[in-house]
Amino acid sequence: EQEWENVAAVLESGRFLQGPFVESFERKWADYVGTDHAVAVSNGTVAIQLTLNALGLEPGDEVIVPSLTFGSTATAVVHQGGIPVFADIDREIYTLDPLDVEPRISERTRALLPVHLYGHPAEMDDLLALADEYDLAVIEDAAQAHGAHYKGKTVGSIGDAGCFSFYATKNITTGEGGIVTTDDDDLAERVRALAVESFK
Repeated sequence: EQEWENVAAVLESGRFLQGPFVESFERKWADYVGTDHAVAVSNGTVAIQLTLNALGLEPGDEVIVPSLTFGSTATAVVHQGGIPVFADIDREIYTLDPLDVEPRISERTRALLPVHLYGHPAEMDDLLALADEYDLAVIEDAAQAHGAHYKGKTVGSIGDAGCFSFYATKNITTGEGGIVTTDDDDLAERVRALAVESFK
């Protein structure tokens, strides 16, 4: 009943994009994940693409992604003009294998994009160590891992940014939509500016 009332309140407000309900959800999601910021966007694919854009990914830059994931992980890189470089997965937890990542790092590599797949968090300590060694950004694709934890930390709060989807088939849904989480004030501001522009 409360959900019907909330939907009615949005419809009666005439604001179908952003607005107080979205702002409230952003605050609650940031608190839930444990980050300073959460920026709502139109879907999970856009969350990844806008994050790559905000981090300055340029055409031809490479992003290492797992070979087993939903297609949007790689296509978001392509949409931004980047090149997805596929690395193998850990056969036990189905996530990006740090041992196969390092050989694929090149002078064009700008970011690692681990996917927390089926609720299994990627091996973040090893990936963060590689990112630190090679000066790479780490963007967590947490579209299929709402509420999962890695060594006491909620996924989406471990790398430079976390990207979630709220599509109808996800663990938590808003029907559509996505969100970017981060502790980086500048990154959050850039993603928010890009998100506003994408709604136009």
